[in-house]
Amino acid sequence: MRTLRFDGETDDEFRNRAERAGQIARLLVEGCLRNRDVRELIADPILPYTEEPLRRWPIVRIEYEQAFAVGTIGECLDATKHKHWGDGPWILPLEPDDPVSAERILYVYKPESLYNRRFEQRRRLKELLGKKHRPLVGKAMRMRKKDYLAGLTTDDVRAVRERIKVEPGDLWRAARGKLFLVLPPRIVQLEFDFGD
Repeated sequence: MRTLRFDGETDDEFRNRAERAGQIARLLVEGCLRNRDVRELIADPILPYTEEPLRRWPIVRIEYEQAFAVGTIGECLDATKHKHWGDGPWILPLEPDDPVSAERILYVYKPESLYNRRFEQRRRLKELLGKKHRPLVGKAMRMRKKDYLAGLTTDDVRAVRERIKVEPGDLWRAARGKLFLVLPPRIVQLEFDFGD
């Protein structure tokens, strides 16, 4: 016969553990139902979201040191089991302003995380290299350094030196997140307020 009791657990210990699990479940449900995006999903008559299933399977925040995932407990734990986001997981209630999607699990990277810094650096390297040379970043991720450097053309080397102002070996290290470069900022078109 299956039981929820641990071996050697007394009635009082079992009751205390069950009460604590109930308190945690209530906090998770309350956090889910307080979330702005969840309230919008429930209010939308086209979507199949109602309060009843969310009380049984609340949308939660699965927190790690460098990122967090938003979805149901089982889905998030399964989707993040092979992620390398530092310490965790911690199952927490949703914050009122956490983003929630009706269709998928969301990953939110913390700005200071190494994972996010590597991703943003690779994206910026691709932007700086331009359409013709952006594949160099992906090749650096897949290839050993020796093979990567041997496969570069003189045009590739020139583009790296002129556009990023580093040597090709440093680009290889930066693409792998082993080196963080000081890259020129993105040029952003500001909007002017001309009044009415």
